[in-house]
Amino acid sequence: MQPSKLFFSIVLAATLCVLPPAITAHEPKPETLAAYHRYREKTQARMDSDLLAGQLLYIDRFPEARRQSIDAQLRRGEFYLEQLHTLDDDKKISVPSGIIHHWVGVAFLPGATLAQTKSVLTDFDHQKDNYFPDVRQSKLISQNGNTSDVFLQFYNKTVVTAVFNVNFSTEITDYSASRTQIRSCSTRVAEVENYGKPDERELRPADSHGYMWGLCTWWHIEEKSAGTYIQVEAIELSRTVPFTLAWFVNPIIRNVPKTFLSHLLSATRKAVTVKSAPRTSASALKTATHLNQATVFP
Repeated sequence: MQPSKLFFSIVLAATLCVLPPAITAHEPKPETLAAYHRYREKTQARMDSDLLAGQLLYIDRFPEARRQSIDAQLRRGEFYLEQLHTLDDDKKISVPSGIIHHWVGVAFLPGATLAQTKSVLTDFDHQKDNYFPDVRQSKLISQNGNTSDVFLQFYNKTVVTAVFNVNFSTEITDYSASRTQIRSCSTRVAEVENYGKPDERELRPADSHGYMWGLCTWWHIEEKSAGTYIQVEAIELSRTVPFTLAWFVNPIIRNVPKTFLSHLLSATRKAVTVKSAPRTSASALKTATHLNQATVFP
């Protein structure tokens, strides 16, 4: 996993608080998955188009004045967070029986290099250390060139405990010596029942609660201006919320992500800061420890 896999927590925490464990969602319908894959493809197409225009980061597409304002905030140790909505020919992509959660977060790592940042994000065997307690197990299963198969076990405890065993296919694309993309998409998601007990087991897809059906993340890394910019864009698919609860749950689901993306960026930045410490100034290290602020755009 890229730590980005932690994005499932963004909606899981809110959903667990209001959906009783007894409610099962079963496995996603073919039309649900088809819409999710269509959404992913359109999102990737937007990124490819941006890249052709020389824009690796989402904020690169903004007017100069706004971009400079955001950059100043990033250099103060703040994050840029925004909820996104990918369209298909300017039309909303309908997802039958499912909800897509789509967010982007950007941070600046003063004094860090692309190599140091990439090293942290691709250190799959140690994700369980860098992102504990959210990640309880992490393992590189296989690697073939720039493509890897990775296993992660996610843990989240709110009203109830939810644990997921997830396999990811990860692909690294080096666009230049200063620009890299790391894309990770789930190939298998299994909810775990009775975690930590002798009868711990994976639930069948038909018996799952539908808290997470799929996850795809993109890390964009760019080294410039005496540091490195990191951006994580994540798309997660979950079950729909029952109509009787939608009025209460939907606002929570829309607002929780910014907090969790902040945690994700903070943990990543902390791990990279450790690697870059020998060449990072004391003032930059001090800035890197103050990561609880974020600028959020609806």
